[in-house]
Amino acid sequence: MTIQLIAIYMVKNDERRDIMSIIVSAEELYQKVNNHNVRIIDVRTKDKEFETGEAAYVHSHLPGAYFLDFKKDLSGENSFLPEARKLAQKLGKMGIEQDSEVILYDQGNHRSASKAWLVLYYLGHDNVCILDGGFTAWLEAGYKVTSEQPKNESTTYNVQLRGEVVVDMEMVKNRVEQKQNSTLIDSRAYERYIGKVEPKYKKTGHIPGAKNYHSKLVFNENGNWKKPEELKQHFSKLDPNEEIIVSCGSGNSACMNLVALKNAGFKNIKIYPGGFGEWIEHEENEVEQGIEEQ
Repeated sequence: MTIQLIAIYMVKNDERRDIMSIIVSAEELYQKVNNHNVRIIDVRTKDKEFETGEAAYVHSHLPGAYFLDFKKDLSGENSFLPEARKLAQKLGKMGIEQDSEVILYDQGNHRSASKAWLVLYYLGHDNVCILDGGFTAWLEAGYKVTSEQPKNESTTYNVQLRGEVVVDMEMVKNRVEQKQNSTLIDSRAYERYIGKVEPKYKKTGHIPGAKNYHSKLVFNENGNWKKPEELKQHFSKLDPNEEIIVSCGSGNSACMNLVALKNAGFKNIKIYPGGFGEWIEHEENEVEQGIEEQ
């Protein structure tokens, strides 16, 4: 009887973890600020007052927060993802270990926080959350900020790389041609997806077979993340048993869809960071235009 109860409890705990949101409110974060196992990371880029995220951070940030630079730390010199060992050394200096709870925040548009979430997930970190509304939400809630730099004892951060999370162009081509149980998502605006407008690239349209889920639609009218149940409804046409690959123009917008899919409970999610921008650089790659087939 006892064994059965323990088993049921463990199953329910697993179910609970599956539906727990990876988005936290300012109020929830406030309760965790003094938790010794929590590390807060500021990943702002720039805002109205400051030209760089680092300048904004130096001026004021959440108590105990460290800073990671979007370009220098969360990207490589010529790659979408950073060099894992280099970032791991920086995380270790922040006192972050594999079981640390990491909470990320940006200026409030969730773009750089989503990229940071992907990067840490790629490094093998499981317990990573995003502050809903970012720095702005923290201020609006009336909580204090500081210019004080945190000091924690350095440790060794052990990378457990999830290389399978990232796919390249050839992998995408194989899936498109072989029509495997895989869905490619284009995270750009619908007008760009159908080829009506294209402000950035020399070709218009999308990768053949891609489905359009504009990344901005994972947020509500206030710019905050939709709740997990709302996101499940948003992605209800997708098969949760299939592999889902998110893409956009160059990777960043796709990260917001990836986080949203994770928050909705989807498990087999990958990213094609090269996206449409890389795809059209190869003349042999076809593109599609027009309204998406339902």
